[in-house]
Amino acid sequence: MRNSRANKNKEKKDEKKKKAVKIILTVFFLILCCFGGLYYYVRHNIKVPDNGVTYENSASEQNPEYEEQEGINNILLIGVDSRDPKEKARSDSMIIMTIDDNNKKLKLTSIMRDSYVPISGHGEQKINAAFAFGGPELLLKTLRDNFKISINKYIIIDFWGFEGLIDAVGGIDVDVKDYEIKELNKFIGESTGGKKSLTITHSGMQHLDGQQALSYARIRKVGNGTFERDQRQRFVISLLAKKLEDINIIQYPKLLNSLLPIVKTNIEPVMLLNYGYTVSKIKPLTIEQLQIPQNELSEGRIYMGSWVQIMDIEQNAKILNDFIFNDKKPDKKEYNISQFKQILKKYLRTEKEIHPHVDQDDPELKKEPESSDHSYPYKKSNKNR
Repeated sequence: MRNSRANKNKEKKDEKKKKAVKIILTVFFLILCCFGGLYYYVRHNIKVPDNGVTYENSASEQNPEYEEQEGINNILLIGVDSRDPKEKARSDSMIIMTIDDNNKKLKLTSIMRDSYVPISGHGEQKINAAFAFGGPELLLKTLRDNFKISINKYIIIDFWGFEGLIDAVGGIDVDVKDYEIKELNKFIGESTGGKKSLTITHSGMQHLDGQQALSYARIRKVGNGTFERDQRQRFVISLLAKKLEDINIIQYPKLLNSLLPIVKTNIEPVMLLNYGYTVSKIKPLTIEQLQIPQNELSEGRIYMGSWVQIMDIEQNAKILNDFIFNDKKPDKKEYNISQFKQILKKYLRTEKEIHPHVDQDDPELKKEPESSDHSYPYKKSNKNR
């Protein structure tokens, strides 16, 4: 009788262990998701690729002003816009993934790539330029300096990784809107080459493969532009998280083998497992999302000849800190819109001094170009002629 009970207890323990391993591995994949991706979980398999690119200002110094809190870990997920590993690419996607053990949540915060911020040693630039100037270290430093949060870990993934992960889990289901179809189909086949997936012919719930899902995540010219694009990216990652919860453990080797070569990270395997254990205790898996900067505290426009997102850094930093460390969602009633308007006026005055003949009332200045690196030919103001 005792032996029977002992065996049953052992079976239960074994079952719990298997479940724990599955959860940890599931979370492990989730952590490595920004356009998909995986990292070796066994130390002797780890090979951090040397892409031959030399970066400037790769500083990772700490500052006591940076907000941090026990039980909360931030990881920067970076998707790059180049498939040439030797090219100094800008970061196409930046998402801060927060593992909040205190409130039992995962949080995803998109940082708009055109956010106009100071970058150490380079003046004010689009935030995604920090990656090209100094790699992930300078990008992390830029986030710390401007938003006053503690963040030192990163995971970099390219477009191939995103497609591979989506295909490896069998695709995802997305409700495609009418206005998204044309742009989605435009990117199919352009993303990573190879066999071209089928185009989408109608709106509604669609089962997307990797290439189609990547195209969906890249849509930017319709709806609310870059804001909606970043929202789609967070949504796709959330779908992956849910899908990976249900995946059979025997499928993990296949996922690993197909995606290991395209990931770079500074996170040690032991730490990844610690993150996995932390998230395994979150029942049910709760994922909350945020966009920085907030719509009301920023304005997208052509500035100094390029499309940028001018924002109130101080207010957006507070919103980000409250979301990550105080588990507080943005409250628009607390926004100081007049403060942001004053900041915007300062930028416009500076531009006017440098380009005195620019017509700042030109509606074209607020139309997001097809390429965020588009150079705008200023029109002269009638007032100055």
